[in-house]
Amino acid sequence: MRRSRPPRRVVLAVALVLSATACGGGADPEVAQEGKGGYRWKATDEICNVLPYGELADPLGAREEAADRSERAGQGAPGVACVQPLVESGPAKYTNVKVELDLAYTESVDFAKDVFARGKENTLKDQPDRALTDAKGIGREAYRFGFNPPDDRRQVRELRLRDSNLMIDITVTAEARSAPTPESLTAFDASVDDFAKACLKALRAKTDS
Repeated sequence: MRRSRPPRRVVLAVALVLSATACGGGADPEVAQEGKGGYRWKATDEICNVLPYGELADPLGAREEAADRSERAGQGAPGVACVQPLVESGPAKYTNVKVELDLAYTESVDFAKDVFARGKENTLKDQPDRALTDAKGIGREAYRFGFNPPDDRRQVRELRLRDSNLMIDITVTAEARSAPTPESLTAFDASVDDFAKACLKALRAKTDS
């Protein structure tokens, strides 16, 4: 049975509205520093198309066409949503692959930490059967979960991460050519992890340029 995704974007949008109301209008505040510093939002159509989709080629498939991009109505934090289909390639073990990213650039690191923590808490409370696990070494903090039993050929898996003031949700929908195994799902997740790390590197480069 297909399961619906939790209304994470609704929760985030509400939180961002409350933050914008509390902080008031006026000039953009300086982003608090963490590590090498905060990510600056740049309104550009190229964000979705500079992301390193090649990291997903084994086992998920290759990129064939430009990603669809839509600017999010962040209500206090700008961002962008990207949708990228992948097509069959030599090492691909999945078909009908769709990669969706939701990026949110908050006004401060502290606010990003708060939103991220509450999102994780709500997921644990509202979706107790999602097998949520922490993902180490991806940004400052990250966790993942799946929407399907591990033996389903159709898999919808989500990775959420935060690095400084930037939060990214990466949702991958794919259909396995053969029944998934623990090893194949580990490889699936590892490719998404590598993609996420490379995304942060690419987005940092755009911030520093």
